[in-house]
Amino acid sequence: MRPDIDAMKSLSVFLAFVLALQSGAAARVMTTSSGSDDNQAQELPQTSSLKAEVQKRGTGEKSGVRVTLRNGIQLKGHVTKIEDTFFEVTDRKGNVTHIPYAEAQKVQGPGLSKGAKIGIVAGVVVAITAIVFAVGLKSAGY
Repeated sequence: MRPDIDAMKSLSVFLAFVLALQSGAAARVMTTSSGSDDNQAQELPQTSSLKAEVQKRGTGEKSGVRVTLRNGIQLKGHVTKIEDTFFEVTDRKGNVTHIPYAEAQKVQGPGLSKGAKIGIVAGVVVAITAIVFAVGLKSAGY
């Protein structure tokens, strides 16, 4: 009869671990952005928010950005010029790219996004919780 109890205890620990991982995955899904629509009604607010984001970063070599264009191309560099209808990004090699706001989809800083950082922290917390839970069960004789 002892093997059945050990199997049940092992199954309980495994299911608790899977449940903990699922809750962490749900937190990561909730923090990611929902993607962008190409509707005409959303282009104007998105253009103004892109313009504000570029202006917030400013110009110069310390204003590193990652720009995702509507066609999927991603550019990395720093902002060198900001105008009303476009901005320019210069990469490490010195190539200047003229980008109209209407063609840009997303402008980010050079590091990880806030959602990615939250997802990493959530994953670490879930892993630590699972380890502590498993050690506690092990020391309790399960």
